[in-house]
Amino acid sequence: MLSSRKKLLIEKIFSQKKVFEEHVLAVHSDHDRAEVMEILAERLIDDLLKYELNFLYMKDLKKFQFSLIVNLLFHELADEWVAYAKEVLLITHADAVEALQTRAHTLFLVRIVKEYFKQYKLLFVERIAESFISLVDSKSSPRESTELIEEVLKSDFVKSDKMAVVHSFSQLWGRVKSARNFQKERIAKIQIKIAETSDVLKKREYEREEEQTAAKSLAFFDDAVSRLRNTMVTYMMSIESYSPKR
Repeated sequence: MLSSRKKLLIEKIFSQKKVFEEHVLAVHSDHDRAEVMEILAERLIDDLLKYELNFLYMKDLKKFQFSLIVNLLFHELADEWVAYAKEVLLITHADAVEALQTRAHTLFLVRIVKEYFKQYKLLFVERIAESFISLVDSKSSPRESTELIEEVLKSDFVKSDKMAVVHSFSQLWGRVKSARNFQKERIAKIQIKIAETSDVLKKREYEREEEQTAAKSLAFFDDAVSRLRNTMVTYMMSIESYSPKR
């Protein structure tokens, strides 16, 4: 049996968003919340939903639905609750799950998840757009297009006011590779600075610059790739799901 004190705390956790965030998610600020959602975006798009929403792994656009993200976000937060309940409240797994399955508590968590996705959808969308650029970058030749790539290039994902941002895979491939080479050149120049300086503080500054440059999107290094990325992001922000045209 749960003590009255624990019951009261559980009711408070599942009735006040701030309390749920502070206790279960260790979130104490907007920065903390954004950091948690960025981690979840990476986990969902790069791993849990990679075959549905990551262009590097998906086969076609048929399963592209943002509801998949909402559903998994619910399960991720539910798992966080169960872990917190067991480790901090010292209650059993069964009691933790039972508390979550209370209708009011379930609806509370659903509401939070929907709020999070609405507020942080951009994080997920940007990661999906980046995965398409990564797909193109993974091809060693402008002749290595795939059915998925051609499907995307013909879709609203890469069209702005019905005008194509790029007209062919070979054109896009060339711009992506150009961006990659520009990034490599920038990194090489920074590495020369690192090797030539004996100033410890300067070396650390250059090392941070090298790390930041390597982590930047290829869209940062080419205008055409940037337009493609921005068009994909804008389109995905405007839709709830995607239904391929027949």
